[in-house]
Amino acid sequence: MKKSVLLLIMSVCFLMILAACGDNETAQQGDNGNNNDEANAAEGSNDNVDDLEISGGGGDGEYLSETDSYTLRFTSAGETGIYYPLGAIFSNLWTNELPNVTASSSASNGSVQNMIFMSQDEADVGLVMGSILAEAYYGEAGFEGNAYEDVRILAGIYLNYNNVVVRDGGGIESFSDVAGKRFVPGDTGSGTEIASQQIFEAYGLTFDDVNTSFVGFSEATDLMRNNQIDGTNINSGIPTAAVSEMLSTADGQLLSLDQDAIDYMTDKWDFYIDATIPAGTYPNQDEDVQTTAMMNFLVADASMPDDVAYDLVKSLWDNLEGISGSHGVIEQFEIENVQDGSGDIPFHPGAQQYYEEEGVWND
Repeated sequence: MKKSVLLLIMSVCFLMILAACGDNETAQQGDNGNNNDEANAAEGSNDNVDDLEISGGGGDGEYLSETDSYTLRFTSAGETGIYYPLGAIFSNLWTNELPNVTASSSASNGSVQNMIFMSQDEADVGLVMGSILAEAYYGEAGFEGNAYEDVRILAGIYLNYNNVVVRDGGGIESFSDVAGKRFVPGDTGSGTEIASQQIFEAYGLTFDDVNTSFVGFSEATDLMRNNQIDGTNINSGIPTAAVSEMLSTADGQLLSLDQDAIDYMTDKWDFYIDATIPAGTYPNQDEDVQTTAMMNFLVADASMPDDVAYDLVKSLWDNLEGISGSHGVIEQFEIENVQDGSGDIPFHPGAQQYYEEEGVWND
């Protein structure tokens, strides 16, 4: 397992920033499950995790529990993001349900930092969006020269969708029409900005072809309401509050991506899947919207014992009904979708064993 001194310095710096600034930066990042607290509100985000009602005890069958005692450190994200309450929910479930596991969850700066922490043995389990997982595993972008080859998937849990919103009457009938228009790709350095860049590439465009404003979700909503932009992309779970507000108060409408562009994205990037935003997801949305989405993954390090990995995923899926009321996004968890967008990134053998036994594993 690689433990780069450079990454260690970066990690310490991140922690110092978090301690000094709280959640301000994390709330605007698109790599922790969804940009800001406004986006999270529609997903049932909870500011006080201690108030969450979490019940287990719904498991069927025996756990392996071969490892005598296992202390599990869960790295999540900032307190305004979806990852943060999920970290607490999962940790509480595992501690209460598994006799040999004691789990605790802590905040982080999101997907990128989660991969850094885990690669340095500062965390055992974490949450990460598909694009960042791929960059870490293959040593690309910010992970160039520091590939985290020992990361292993436990489960794909829910999707982030590309919600492309354009202003009604703005002259954009297809995404190719954004050329020459005013467009918000997302906040600088966010996961949404990267996702927007990938959509532009699928249409043979770059940000140089539009008049860009790099701002977060709430600012983009205000700009659209004031007729200062023609379109934006919001990479998030569905429904998300910013999109609802744009469609109900800012003359926004969701735009489908062309199938050729969807095929380009899913062919080039393993983490993308062909996805549909069902009609009625948002106000004034009468038709299905075709787009691309990427999975948010629950991941562990390869050093985790197989029996522990098996028990973690078994307890999660066996007790899904018991924890579903703890957070709205859990209603979107589907065991049949655990491999979606995983590409060639390996699953932990213990997790794979469980899925094979459940008959949902696809070779």
